[in-house]
Amino acid sequence: MKQTTGTSLLRNRNFLLVWGGQTASMLGSRVSYIALMWWVLEKTDSPAAIAAVGIAAALPSLFLGPIAGAYSDRLDRRRVMMAMNAVNGLIVGAVGFLLLSNALQVWHVYLCTALCATASAFHRPALQASIPNLVEKQQLTRANSFHQVSRSVSGLVGLALGGVLVGLIGTAPALWFDAATFLLAGGSLLLTAFPSPRTSEGRGWRPVLVDTVNGFRFLGGKKNLLFMLLLFCVVNFLLAPTSVLFPIMARNVLDAGAEGYGLLSAAVSAGMLLGGLLTASLKRFKRYGLGILCGLVVVGALLAVFGVSRNLLLSLGALGVLGVFVAVVNVYEAVIFQTHVPNDLQGRVFAAQFAVCDGLQPVSLAAIGGLLVFVSAPIVLVGSGLAVVLGGFGGLAVRGMKEL
Repeated sequence: MKQTTGTSLLRNRNFLLVWGGQTASMLGSRVSYIALMWWVLEKTDSPAAIAAVGIAAALPSLFLGPIAGAYSDRLDRRRVMMAMNAVNGLIVGAVGFLLLSNALQVWHVYLCTALCATASAFHRPALQASIPNLVEKQQLTRANSFHQVSRSVSGLVGLALGGVLVGLIGTAPALWFDAATFLLAGGSLLLTAFPSPRTSEGRGWRPVLVDTVNGFRFLGGKKNLLFMLLLFCVVNFLLAPTSVLFPIMARNVLDAGAEGYGLLSAAVSAGMLLGGLLTASLKRFKRYGLGILCGLVVVGALLAVFGVSRNLLLSLGALGVLGVFVAVVNVYEAVIFQTHVPNDLQGRVFAAQFAVCDGLQPVSLAAIGGLLVFVSAPIVLVGSGLAVVLGGFGGLAVRGMKEL
């Protein structure tokens, strides 16, 4: 059943079970990410091989995401999430056994990464579309903030824990740790009960491709939502290369070495954690669209500041505050789609967003490699920051954006 009006989220048993299980799963995924990346690096000593893992993780969302979203609107979302958690747990556990038996090959990692990403393509929209069925409308901001906090904590703790576990117990046991968290997340869903509205289009034998097209057709009729989706695609495209630019800035510009690189990454994660806590503590906000556009302007400006900075403390401060506003923007964006899209369409809409945003990341990473041949990392960061600022200001001119 959905949470009753006025009851605290911390007393909402169904929400806590889903949130707790998915938090454990995200933590485990960070651990296995470090474990597999470290194994691939030691096995191949090739940055291209590591990049290929990222591409394998992104492609399923691009090609299968919209169809997966249609199925999450047709089926019981709780069961979809349970099944996908079980599939991911079995895949990661199997990789651990292959590694322990010295049978693991690099192509196995690519294949298993793609299979896990395929399962996640079904899981992510089902989870996002289930949140409005777990909590009341006025609690959506806080509920999404809790998930933002979980992602941030997983980023801070999971990556460090992954390195520790690989060093102490080895790569295979670290993978089994992730497999166990997937099974824990699936098991927590067994103890929950919440409604899962299904699209009437999904009944009978209507082709799933028609359902998928109807999801895009809905977005086409909501110009402000479509613009927001396209704006987030552009922003993600511009921000994706920061994973490549951070080590370059730390070593070549800030002269901070590997320790500085770690601090730069931690500053963003810490800021996002603070931003999640901030949005969770605020009273209900009414103009989410305006908040997103203002937040993007601040994010772009701070990215440009980081690009021109030659001082480590200034850079850490800029990235920390940037992380706060990224978290706020992410939470408000989720709330907008959860409140302005009919629930039986949300799986498709969220899947379309994940597909386009995630699918552009490999293109962005490939483009940055060529661009750095001609211009420096600081120039790329400043240019990207200014482009994000222009996107935020441009949204102010789009009819209906500020009122979302």
